[in-house]
Amino acid sequence: MIIVLTTAAHDYTHKVFDRTGRFELRRMSYGRALTEKRLPRATYLFTDLDRLNFWELELAARLYRQLADAGLRALNDPARVRLRYSLLRKLKDEGRNTFDVWRLEDTRRPAASDYPVFLRTESAHRGNLTDLIDTPEALDQAIETALASGMPRRELLIVQFCGEALRPGLFVKQAVFRIGDRFITAPQVMEGHWTAKYGAKGLATQEDFEDDHRAVLGNRYGDSLRGAFDSGCVQYGRVDFSIVRHQPQVYEINTNPHYSPNLTADNPLRMEAVRFCRQAQVDALAALDGPASGRSVAIGGWQLEAQRGHDRWLLQTRWTP
Repeated sequence: MIIVLTTAAHDYTHKVFDRTGRFELRRMSYGRALTEKRLPRATYLFTDLDRLNFWELELAARLYRQLADAGLRALNDPARVRLRYSLLRKLKDEGRNTFDVWRLEDTRRPAASDYPVFLRTESAHRGNLTDLIDTPEALDQAIETALASGMPRRELLIVQFCGEALRPGLFVKQAVFRIGDRFITAPQVMEGHWTAKYGAKGLATQEDFEDDHRAVLGNRYGDSLRGAFDSGCVQYGRVDFSIVRHQPQVYEINTNPHYSPNLTADNPLRMEAVRFCRQAQVDALAALDGPASGRSVAIGGWQLEAQRGHDRWLLQTRWTP
């Protein structure tokens, strides 16, 4: 059995695996897992870590240790996983990324050579908040506009733009999944804008489909992104990146990747690549499948027990330190 721990609002991401026939996968919210006195024997995937508040993250890390100490396989230690800012700073320091990132509280600010930049949030998956910003004065104005709209200061990041058009007006986002020790190149996303988040139809040529087909079936980027996952202490997730000046530039690692139920495409090569990737994902998850038998694991510790006491009369979890 595999149990995927998510926030309650984002448990849909793994729904496609509910009935694969290869393994049993259950989706469980942190709100439930952290208030249970016993949990089943299984492989546990800790996801959605950037959406947890500070107390939820600490409780999740304590739960991770109890499961691991009981001999269960658990992936993504909440105490160690580097979230967006920490990951991007680490990758820049290691020379894996060439672009920089700043928090508003940082004494550092972008130098003249660092522009253009843009604003985004640290935790939410809403993409960029601004278009590209070219001057310090325009950055100050964008920050003030964001704060005036109610965007919390601690959530705002300044990110240096790092992208390269495949050809004029066309940008590509690549992705690699890590599922345990397996790394899987995913089909690329193409858009006419530098954000390249969801993809747009009608932009790819037959040559693009052929190259993407070779990349997916040959797992072109799997090995080259291993180091980024290791730097982020992530054993399960999806890294989003682009190739800039012939080198991968990592934008984030999503610990709760969404597996689309749509395995169809207009182009036959694209369809084969999509289905090949899904089969590789299923195979990798099957390799992680843990025992579903045996005595369940007792969950204790004063922090978790105290939280259960706070929550026992509530319909939903009230997180308190």
